[in-house]
Amino acid sequence: MSSGLGDHSSDFSDYANWSLEDWQGTEDDWCEAGEQEAVIKVFQTCLFAAFFLSGVAGNLLAVATFAAKRRRSATDTLLFQLALADLLLLLTLPLQAADTNVGWIFSAPACKAVRAVYAVNTYGGLLLLACIAADRYLAVDPARRRLRRRAWPAVTVWLAAALLSLPEVLFSGVAGSGDAAYCGMLADARVKKAAAGIAVGVFSLSFLVMAACYGGIARVLWAVGGGAFGGWRRQRTLKLMAALVALFLLFQLPHSAVLCVKMARPLCAPLLEYVTRSLVYARCCLNPVVYVLAGQRFRRDALRLLRLRVASP
Repeated sequence: MSSGLGDHSSDFSDYANWSLEDWQGTEDDWCEAGEQEAVIKVFQTCLFAAFFLSGVAGNLLAVATFAAKRRRSATDTLLFQLALADLLLLLTLPLQAADTNVGWIFSAPACKAVRAVYAVNTYGGLLLLACIAADRYLAVDPARRRLRRRAWPAVTVWLAAALLSLPEVLFSGVAGSGDAAYCGMLADARVKKAAAGIAVGVFSLSFLVMAACYGGIARVLWAVGGGAFGGWRRQRTLKLMAALVALFLLFQLPHSAVLCVKMARPLCAPLLEYVTRSLVYARCCLNPVVYVLAGQRFRRDALRLLRLRVASP
């Protein structure tokens, strides 16, 4: 088969080759798609097409809106970087869909570059979510507001993401040939488990920071409200924070759980892997809505930008 799904020569053990983990490359690890092959192809192609169109449009609007602002707050800077990370991640979707349907038809350097873009922006996005939560907490807590910086160390975030992505970058390559070629992580079991462990660790760190910071914001709002969540603004803020944590868990936890299982024992569940990994891309599409479009100031700036684009010749 052209995609290599379900045929032993290209080994469907690498069906998750676009996430941050892969199967061991031994004879005991062959995992064939079987009857799920056609379902996976249709599922991934349709879903990735929807994510690509909606996510790229939303994140492009966010990037353009923040880039057009003359003065950006610390939160604006973080949201700008988050939109940029999500945008770059979503731009890899057409290549991933092509790899699933017809095999890897591009060069080996292109494979390594795409894997690097995927890994760096996945880790960068998760770390930025934690930074946004920390920035919001410092902004509302009077005792810690002085610790808030005008501009967060963006270089530090992306440097950390690049270092965490080294296993993916160093061991990525093209295996097979012709229509059986695929782009994946070509390494032994220890390296693959280490990459999966890093992914789970970054997810756990981001969640703990978000939970702690949003919990701290809730305590501050409780104290300001005199022990009751009065006022529609406070209620809206608390509901938004609860939604942020819930959506983060909904879209990231299933894939991280699959990674944990695969680290502990062999697992052959191609369709489950694709479904949980697709939820990660759904988060990238919703980030502009949840983190940006919910803000009245951003809506005003975005509408102004769109009017200028429409009015310009």
